[in-house]
Amino acid sequence: MTEIFWPVNLKQFVLLLSATLPLVINSAALAQPAGLSYPRQGVVCDSVGRTCYDSYGPSIGITADVYGQGAANNLTANLNQTNSRDFRLSTGQACSVPRRTCWNDGWSATKVAPGLTQQLFGSNSANGQPIQPQKVSSTGLCSLSRSGQRVFDGTCRLKQVRKGDQNLYEVQLQNGSNYVFRQNGSQYQIRDGFGGIWPVTFIDHGNTGIFRFGDYKLVATQESSNRNAAVGSAIGNLLNALFQ
Repeated sequence: MTEIFWPVNLKQFVLLLSATLPLVINSAALAQPAGLSYPRQGVVCDSVGRTCYDSYGPSIGITADVYGQGAANNLTANLNQTNSRDFRLSTGQACSVPRRTCWNDGWSATKVAPGLTQQLFGSNSANGQPIQPQKVSSTGLCSLSRSGQRVFDGTCRLKQVRKGDQNLYEVQLQNGSNYVFRQNGSQYQIRDGFGGIWPVTFIDHGNTGIFRFGDYKLVATQESSNRNAAVGSAIGNLLNALFQ
């Protein structure tokens, strides 16, 4: 059998290609699918659906920043028709917020999309590790009315604690009043000082959310000065989840 003698530079090229091939394959696994963009870690935007998503699901605030207010208004209308934060992209991939995982085969959910999952939910997702609570908090502007009479108007602090598909939201007014909303299935409830439980209804207006319980109406607005800041974006997403 005749031995083939490679030119030195060609042999070096083959060795280099062999060494880098696994890296190329791994990078391809995490590449952005066609039609999707990753503006920053934790965010995925779908140019076909003109919607952006983060680890809490569809984001009105980020959608407005990337695709404009018209796209944000369309998303707001769609979110008002559902209580679910799960979503499917134009690529056919689907993502579950409670399970913090995305799949390449949609809701068949048998083929995990590692790159998309890591982009949205981070490296601790879809690996069998226990889901750790996520906490987000910041300041905002709130007004509280009872039976149509304004009883508070000023700054407030907003807080969300999320673990899996369960949420706890807390709104603390500057005057010391504290309102805690706990998830019960697809609805939210608030407990009064006497142990009574009241259902809560929500209206989503993007950066402003309105929720009603009993004869109370509480309006919370993200401070616009923080809109382009990292914490501002995080709280914008909190409001989107809170007032869905």
